[in-house]
Amino acid sequence: MSLEYLKKDFERVNKKFKELKRKGEIEAIEKNLDSFENKPVTDSMDDIWAEIYHDVLDLKKSKENKE
Repeated sequence: MSLEYLKKDFERVNKKFKELKRKGEIEAIEKNLDSFENKPVTDSMDDIWAEIYHDVLDLKKSKENKE
């Protein structure tokens, strides 16, 4: 019986850890995106990276909403 409780506790903690990790990844992507968008001078590579970060951010947020 206590083994069952431990398994449930482990699952709950693991789920919360993954949730916090995803939020941290999203925040990191948002910071990278801000750094590209707030540059005084941008080139085409910066624009490409900004588009990539936008796409990844959209995918991560949609995945988070589905869960």
